[in-house]
Amino acid sequence: MGWWVNEPIINRILKWALPILSALLLANAVGAAETIRIGVHDKPPLVQVADTEHVSGFIIDLMNLIAREEGWQIEYVPCNWDECNQLLVLGEIQMLTPISSSEAKQRRLDYNRESLYVNWGQIVMAGKDAIKSPLDLAGKTVVALSSDPHFADLKELAARFDIQVRFLEVSDYESVLAWVDHGPVDAGLIPRSFDLAGFQQYPLIKSSVIFNPAEIRIALSPLNGQIPNAKRMQRLDYHLTRLKGDRSSQFYQFQEKWFGDSMALEIPEWLLWVLLFLLLLMVMLAVGVLLLRRSVTLKTGEIREMNERFTAFMRNLPGIAYMKSSTGQYLFVNPVWEQTNHLHEADVIGRQSTEIWPERDLDVREEEEIRVLEEGRPVESTEVHPWDERPSHWRMIRFPITGLQGDEVIVGGIGLDVTDQKETARELTHLHHQLQLLLESAGDGICGLNGLGRCTFANSAALEMLGYRKDELIGSKFHDLVQHTREGNQPYPEKDSALYAACRNGKRGREEGLFWHAEGAALAVEYSAYPIANGELPGAVVIFRRQREERTEN
Repeated sequence: MGWWVNEPIINRILKWALPILSALLLANAVGAAETIRIGVHDKPPLVQVADTEHVSGFIIDLMNLIAREEGWQIEYVPCNWDECNQLLVLGEIQMLTPISSSEAKQRRLDYNRESLYVNWGQIVMAGKDAIKSPLDLAGKTVVALSSDPHFADLKELAARFDIQVRFLEVSDYESVLAWVDHGPVDAGLIPRSFDLAGFQQYPLIKSSVIFNPAEIRIALSPLNGQIPNAKRMQRLDYHLTRLKGDRSSQFYQFQEKWFGDSMALEIPEWLLWVLLFLLLLMVMLAVGVLLLRRSVTLKTGEIREMNERFTAFMRNLPGIAYMKSSTGQYLFVNPVWEQTNHLHEADVIGRQSTEIWPERDLDVREEEEIRVLEEGRPVESTEVHPWDERPSHWRMIRFPITGLQGDEVIVGGIGLDVTDQKETARELTHLHHQLQLLLESAGDGICGLNGLGRCTFANSAALEMLGYRKDELIGSKFHDLVQHTREGNQPYPEKDSALYAACRNGKRGREEGLFWHAEGAALAVEYSAYPIANGELPGAVVIFRRQREERTEN
């Protein structure tokens, strides 16, 4: 009954159960700092990916500085170029960098307007500057990195001007330098950001031939939403403009750090040995102090305190929690589990589920617990418990708890009652359906606009009167499509419209005027604009119909 007082088991519980339980509760907490996942691909020195957990570089330092000032929590996701683009499209990362503005525009991605860095392709060679223009590459062999975006531009440039160049592809920039230095090729291609001074063993020089200038930006996932993207781009551009406007800012310090002269003052070898000795001495002293502090009494007290905290945490957890052995016997249940299942802890410890509830179909639960043990990873599911008077829905997470090597792996499970959320979602779906029926049955045209004046919904009557398909109207500026011109072919400024006053200023308005059909015909309409709350920008609903005179004529 008191199995968890044993220290190895407590260590296993604390090592695995507490982080997972805490993560589940914190995921639903309100007011936590905004976490932004940024996909980064290896592009030194803009971004250097040492491994999946360590990234550095000019852009990394810059983003960390902006994140501290904005209160963002940054999670970098290293990936190759194709993987990063796929993750951005799927919304699994919110931002992607480095990416050129032309590449982001080609992929129709949102991106910030202030450049982080301007990069370009550059030709390097050994000896004197014999290559002064792209035409001098005729008949020569050029080596380049296969994944370098400037490589594709160089090949296109050679084909456009019929310059006969032999190209050789390698997998890294050091190989480019080695091939040029050792003579088998005439020239190599590197980006402007590449630190040539860091490879003194290859005495190469940069030619005057540069091409394909590209402004480095930050792309944002289209699944973030237009308003969140607009806010983040505004904050990014604000900080970049401010930092670049101050020559003493950290922006230029980072530039000097990553792109400055790498020929720093050499430290004498004897001084390095002295510093290494002092460092080792400090480490030994620190280890000695830690060993002295970790006495048996303190360790026992820490374990007791952690055990008490874990017990208090489990008893106050707003969901059910349990632990089972690898053979399916219950080892622990918390008070919420007891209340939910109408059983006392003493009635279940040491027994299997089939012994406690022989009449219930529990195959799915047991299969998930077996998966946890076999795969060694958490399994999440939503379950329906139909056994009470009122069926309940539970969000369950089952996970393995491992201890020292050779110890038995046990299964932990936690669950939150999501019945109310399910019912609320069902009611909202019903209300949404009723609203759609109401909008579609209305004889007047009804359109919704966000704070930027873009159409967010339109009923069938509006589409029929204006002659647009839904995919043509939704997401487009309503004024630019429908209300751009007054009678007499005079331009109609957006700020003069009642729609603008409703969207931006929160003022109701009613007017008679012209709306323009998709085929170019003018429609005489009378319309009303009503503001609606939508965060910082209110938005509006516009209801319109043809003027009585036009309806009479028709």
